[in-house]
Amino acid sequence: MDCPKCGHQQTDTVKCASCGVYFAKFAQQQELIANRSGAAHDELPDSGFGWSALALTAILSMALAWYVLRGHATSPATPVPPASAASGAAQIGAAPPAPSAPSAPSAARPFPHALRGLEAQLARTFPARNAIETARNATVFIKTGWGMGSGFIIDADCHVITNRHVVETDGARVANTVVSSAEMRARIAVAEQQLRANIGQQLHLRRSLAGQPGTNLQVIEIDDRIQAMKEELADLPVRINHAISEKVEGSGRSGFTAMVVDGTEFSSLHAQYADNRDLAIFQLPADHCPHLEPGSSDTLAQGERLYTIGNPSGLAYSVTSGVFSGDRGAGHERFLQTDAPINPGNSGGPLIRENGEVVGINTLVLQGAQGIGFAIPIEAVYQEFLQLRLPPH
Repeated sequence: MDCPKCGHQQTDTVKCASCGVYFAKFAQQQELIANRSGAAHDELPDSGFGWSALALTAILSMALAWYVLRGHATSPATPVPPASAASGAAQIGAAPPAPSAPSAPSAARPFPHALRGLEAQLARTFPARNAIETARNATVFIKTGWGMGSGFIIDADCHVITNRHVVETDGARVANTVVSSAEMRARIAVAEQQLRANIGQQLHLRRSLAGQPGTNLQVIEIDDRIQAMKEELADLPVRINHAISEKVEGSGRSGFTAMVVDGTEFSSLHAQYADNRDLAIFQLPADHCPHLEPGSSDTLAQGERLYTIGNPSGLAYSVTSGVFSGDRGAGHERFLQTDAPINPGNSGGPLIRENGEVVGINTLVLQGAQGIGFAIPIEAVYQEFLQLRLPPH
């Protein structure tokens, strides 16, 4: 015979000569394990109410991650007109230049002054070897109580620019945006469908107990579960909206945290929001910060190579590259289109040229499409936050 535990072949039917197991005792243990598994499986249909509470928690977690890491789902309709690349070139009046071949970033710009403060600290621990690494030292990783994102230092006074949706603390505003999105509505529909299925199971169980003696208490418990699930089903979107709002506002009262590339953290921060764009500004409690020099987004040529720096999926200070695809929209609705990956966690980070100049603020990706991302032109920062001074070009 073969040992049921180790597979050793032998003639003795009492004990395995290889692993020492007694066959009869091992069979009893396996039967006991199987019975326990079956009992646990049989109990699952009665646990509908517990599942729905778990579903609410899961949806809330996904909702918050979706909002902070992916940006506003309704925004892409504005910056993307229904036009082909060819028609876009015709509007400009000439064929776009050929895309530039990938090249190494420019060398790090020489410092015209002796380094001090945070700039000196980061130069010692993370010396920059090119313009992109210089920009990296001016990029920050933002952590809130409900997600994460990126930002960048725009001047030596340590002002940081990011997206409003990264640091938003208006719970009602965040919750309404999340719950009204197509993706979240689909998730809520799945949860509602599961709740209805669980209610049906409980009703079936109740009917099977009808008229049986000694089941009154069990029927009462089933009725309570059915009623609770019906109430949850009736206002599931409202419950999720309220839960998101409370989570955001509760975390917002204590502020958020910003971290620079060497791991130094600044906590209990609060931001000022722009009125017209998805932008926010805050100031680090430091001095002499490394910062990005603003470039002119108006001079971008189609095919020009661009870089993003951010924290996609929590991978801090990742650098990705692509090209400038074109302008979309105008005025307060103008966006820079790029195929440089703008992944979850890159929101609020800088879109920069090879020479390290920042030309945009990464803000969103077109849902359901690959290689279509959008950034707010850097000029909008100076239009929205008048305390900043635009350096002369």
